[in-house]
Amino acid sequence: MSQLMINNQKYSAEWIDLLSPNSYDATSSSSQPASSESSSASISTLPGKIYPPRSGGVSFTTPDKSRLFSFAGYAEEITTASTVERYVVNDLWEFVPYDENASTNNHQWGWSKVVQNEEEDYIPGPRLATALAVLPLSSLADTAITSGQNDGDSSSRAILLGGWDPQTPGTGGVILDDVSMLDMNTLKWSTCTSTTSSSSEKECATVPGGPTSRHVAVSLSIPLENADNDSTTRRKNVICLHNHRCEDQVLLLSAVDETSNAVEWKHQPTTGETPSSRGLHCAATIHNCQTMVIFGGAAKDGNMSNESFILDTITWKWTKLDCSCSKNLPSPRAGASLCTLDYDTVLLFGGAIPSSGGLVGLNDVWILNVDLESGIGRWDCLIENADDLVDEKSDDTLRPPGRNAATLCPIDATKLLPKRIIWKESGSTLSVAEEDDGSYFLLNGGWYPFRETSNLSETHSGDAFSMAYTIQNKLRTCCLEITTST
Repeated sequence: MSQLMINNQKYSAEWIDLLSPNSYDATSSSSQPASSESSSASISTLPGKIYPPRSGGVSFTTPDKSRLFSFAGYAEEITTASTVERYVVNDLWEFVPYDENASTNNHQWGWSKVVQNEEEDYIPGPRLATALAVLPLSSLADTAITSGQNDGDSSSRAILLGGWDPQTPGTGGVILDDVSMLDMNTLKWSTCTSTTSSSSEKECATVPGGPTSRHVAVSLSIPLENADNDSTTRRKNVICLHNHRCEDQVLLLSAVDETSNAVEWKHQPTTGETPSSRGLHCAATIHNCQTMVIFGGAAKDGNMSNESFILDTITWKWTKLDCSCSKNLPSPRAGASLCTLDYDTVLLFGGAIPSSGGLVGLNDVWILNVDLESGIGRWDCLIENADDLVDEKSDDTLRPPGRNAATLCPIDATKLLPKRIIWKESGSTLSVAEEDDGSYFLLNGGWYPFRETSNLSETHSGDAFSMAYTIQNKLRTCCLEITTST
């Protein structure tokens, strides 16, 4: 397990192979109990997998991280020994929790496809390179909130924004501008509506400025207009969209009320050192969802970036982080995953970098600690990149194969995973920690880029946390645990 110290906080990172029976075997790790009344004697059923494997989709959770979903992407299906079909999808999947109290340990858990009635219900069309963010229910009423999120709120709404439908190969497909809403309680989709300034009639909402793909969207907690900026300020949740057109502004989407699918857009002007035009970048939030962080991406000419920026939602000023104090920096990349880790820290995984033989998928894990006042950022590598498919490794660190266009999603492991995964040592006895000091992230999907210099096939991941070694080889499935201690 990799460890490092930042501001008196010790961060450790470790991948857990959820498709290996050894991960649930008490004899394989000192961090898991040999026996317990609250834990099933054995786990004979491994988690379900998303099929076909895919990349470029979105994964998301309810605000309390107790429910996990995945939607859309570019799927890869092996139809015969020599034939592979690739196509875009619009299916919805939910991660079914492991039930410790099930009457049999053979019950199904893990990814399960949600039944959708395409004839009777509205379902957004197939797509990849899309963006989705969740609006907690509190955003629909001007509730005084401090964290930007409400725990236990399964009635939140997930907002899907644009994307790309490749359609027939060779045609270039269609870039999308639609806005759809998923009720996370009923799991029903609806088309978002908006009211134009010139008419009181509602029409289908679209992304301002036209179709967009390879963009990012996050849920932010911003002060209400004309509110004082202090700790008791009344705030509301909005979705912030950033794409290649956002040179001096960002786009903010908010819900009009809590009973309809009506939304409204706002062009929010920004100042400061704004990010250059880019796509395939990644974004997350810090400062209790009050500050947006973006990293990396690619310009129109293909040049990739390893720059980091933060956007203050009080001043709406961009700051390019000064990361010169870092011993090392992540390499310039596109298609990486970025997640909130704690108040002032984000977690980066993977992406792709250019090489003489084409793109190379990465599997390194980094954290970025941000000082909001000074604009200084510090990068530290928790797990170094290693290509187990090509290079001989000098350590035994478990790593999922490198990838881009994957999703890494924070989850409440106590609600979704078997307790055997999160057992903690306590003196001479083993028990589940009352306040678990670990943060857990599920890796879903992704693409291992084709490289002319090797004999590897172009591959997609086989399911959440997994990636095929080659198109027909075995899977390695992982969940990432980040532990913080003082």
